[in-house]
Amino acid sequence: MEIRHEQNLEQSLQLLLSPKLLAMLRVLALPYIEMVDEIKRECEENPLLEVERADTLAEYLRYLGTDKKAKKQLDLAEYPGMENVKAVAHNLTEHLLEQLKLVNLPPGVLKAGEFLIENLEPNGYLKNYQELKPAAVKKLEVDEAAVDRALSVIQSLEPEGVGARDLKECLLIQVREYNFESEELQAILTRTIENHLDDLADQNFGKIAKALKISESGVSEIANYIKENLNFNPASGFAEEVRRIIPSFAIETDGKGAVIGTNLEEKYGPKIKISTEYEKMLKDPKTDAKTIKFLKEKMERVKDLMETMARRQGTIDEILKIITETQQDFVKKGPAHLKPLMQKDLAEMIGVHPSTISRALAEKYVQTPRGLFPAKFLCPREVSGSTPERIRSIMLETITEEDKLRPISDEELKELLAKAGVNIERRTVAAYRKQLGILPASERHNL
Repeated sequence: MEIRHEQNLEQSLQLLLSPKLLAMLRVLALPYIEMVDEIKRECEENPLLEVERADTLAEYLRYLGTDKKAKKQLDLAEYPGMENVKAVAHNLTEHLLEQLKLVNLPPGVLKAGEFLIENLEPNGYLKNYQELKPAAVKKLEVDEAAVDRALSVIQSLEPEGVGARDLKECLLIQVREYNFESEELQAILTRTIENHLDDLADQNFGKIAKALKISESGVSEIANYIKENLNFNPASGFAEEVRRIIPSFAIETDGKGAVIGTNLEEKYGPKIKISTEYEKMLKDPKTDAKTIKFLKEKMERVKDLMETMARRQGTIDEILKIITETQQDFVKKGPAHLKPLMQKDLAEMIGVHPSTISRALAEKYVQTPRGLFPAKFLCPREVSGSTPERIRSIMLETITEEDKLRPISDEELKELLAKAGVNIERRTVAAYRKQLGILPASERHNL
């Protein structure tokens, strides 16, 4: 039985961590501007690759950023999905603060989160968290639980791994966000990072293999996965003073109020093709063997890249259709009306692995009439049939309008939420109330 267990685990590792799949997932996870750079680099190195259509999305935004009157002068009917798109550039601090505001946090946790973000190291770590925590408690007059909660929220933001207190935690955050379908595979990657980082660095694969009860080739695949897919420096994308944030999706309303989604990458991004000149040379019997070998290797790279780009656009397109259909109320009414949209459910709908959805959403942005949002924000985890944002919103609105002489109890809040289709326990209601920084009913009397 143990042998079968090891065989199944080895097969899972080989399937998920194959070099070709790793390369596909890496490209799938790239922010738009880095994808454009990837294509440019490949074109410089590979004569068989040609750009059929150059990037127009980033260029369009660059043009808008140079002249405030430019957008007014354009006929936006010729640019579907670009109605609300504008040039946005953030440094890491600004980027994180904007995301933090979307989480709907209690005032104390929000203040602690802002404090921690403003004290991040340039590489995105919080290695001095033990010193920052008491400083935040004293300066902001919040309790330690609020600071710990703020840290947890920051570690859920993009870029993945930000707010980690050390390298191990940085990598574990990324593995957690990866959405592995196999809990067993996620567990073995977690164990490797938790217990064998130094051994990985020293390539002591035999020791790791013995501890994890897998083959050395399996350990090698794990090492390759960590190297190719996890970022040791989560702030690397913000190496320059600012980073341009370019949306991959747009969700807008038309003149009749219908909600429409546009895949901006597919409509305005670069398109690539195989060079016809070199393709003819490859088929020409007069071409010498050495040149044929060279061209075949380059052709293989072009085909892999074209396949990967097609997978990226196809996956993004499928996700966009589902988000657009699911989050119409959000577009029309605001964040309190977000509906749960689990990544694992997205994966089932589209027919792909959950890790593919995780990579497709990573560092992608959606332009809406209500602003620019991380794609993950529009795919919130389900909490008893609703989202945490919606639950907190309902509770906050209810308590704000309550009779101050007869405050609403947690039990009454539970019943009101049930009428709204949210069935949670009273202790869960109390936990959300505490997150909002609201006192119990017995302490809210307007004396």
